[in-house]
Amino acid sequence: MAQPNLAIIGIGEVPTRIMPERTRWDILYEVCMEAIRDAGLHKNDIEGVIATSPQAQPVIAAELAFGKLPEELGLKGCKDNCICNAGGAGTSNCLRLAEQYIHSGVARAVLIPHVTVHSDIPMEDTINFFARAGVDMQWEYPFGSTYNLIMGLMANRYMHESGCTPEQMAAVVTSLRSWAVKDPHSLFYGKEVPSVEKVLASAMINTPLHKRESNRLADGGSAMVVVSAADARKMKKPAAYKLGEAVRYFSGTPVLRNFDQVKDGLRSTAEEALAQAGISRGDVNIWNCYLAYPLAHPLMAEMLGVAPEGRGGEYFAQGRMAFGGDIPWSTMGDAPGRGHTGSGVSAATYVETARQLMGKAGERQVKDCLYVFQNTSGGSGFNNIATIWGREV
Repeated sequence: MAQPNLAIIGIGEVPTRIMPERTRWDILYEVCMEAIRDAGLHKNDIEGVIATSPQAQPVIAAELAFGKLPEELGLKGCKDNCICNAGGAGTSNCLRLAEQYIHSGVARAVLIPHVTVHSDIPMEDTINFFARAGVDMQWEYPFGSTYNLIMGLMANRYMHESGCTPEQMAAVVTSLRSWAVKDPHSLFYGKEVPSVEKVLASAMINTPLHKRESNRLADGGSAMVVVSAADARKMKKPAAYKLGEAVRYFSGTPVLRNFDQVKDGLRSTAEEALAQAGISRGDVNIWNCYLAYPLAHPLMAEMLGVAPEGRGGEYFAQGRMAFGGDIPWSTMGDAPGRGHTGSGVSAATYVETARQLMGKAGERQVKDCLYVFQNTSGGSGFNNIATIWGREV
């Protein structure tokens, strides 16, 4: 793989809330213009728009796919527009396509937006979408598979093999929320961090997944402006530089997924991305993991070599990944801390990575942050995309 040549120079975001009166276009106007202003550019400097596809929202998805955003924003310099969909890995593909736009000369500055408004989707439509998305329609859907069911089964297996206890798994939620309550963009900003006991006292959704270990759907949006690394250096602005990347595909059908292959893929992509960036694990200041559900965080910590194998849950229970701990981890709180905005959670994770490297994270700012590891995965976990981002090239 060629050395990456991309930098995030502008970010925009609205607070994640349950606000059906805030339309999708309200959000898009706000986050896109904020990102362009943050980049120090004029809107007509944007030459490409690559949107992350909104899930379960066919009208806005079609409008974005058929080129309405450049027209609505009056981006008179725009040369091309498209939309990417790979579930939670969609934003990663937007960034990779933007890198190709820049490398080929199609665009020097690319806008990458995302929007989700879950709160005005009829409940029946929401249930039907999440009952079908990410599962096999022949071998899983007829038997009642849903995201909560799939994640519960995965959690059962991990807990059986690792010895992770329910208390340790609940501590993952507590850890993620400890970051989220300090993030003005989180649904849980300023609220109480639930104790392990409170997490375990919540209703059981699917053994061992409790209600507080599941996700709360919400509305939100974000945007990024990206340019080449060379242009970012010339602009002399705080930026987040992409330094390394590696990917693996696992399986689109969860019931057929080889768990050993998944663990090897998580481990290998991290090693390859670190090697491409020319740094070691010890150089990483933040491990920004997008995993949507808490169960995968202890496993990811083990596969990344951050925690010894079989002790990921223990590390979370000790508070090492929580705000104030010695291992900054998912500093916006992932989906359990942010509120779930579909593929927008991975978009928000990239914005958080950039925010930390730009020194704009406020109370959550990790001191002397130079390097961030970030991953995304799509659907019910069909792949893993690992990236390394740095404050400087």
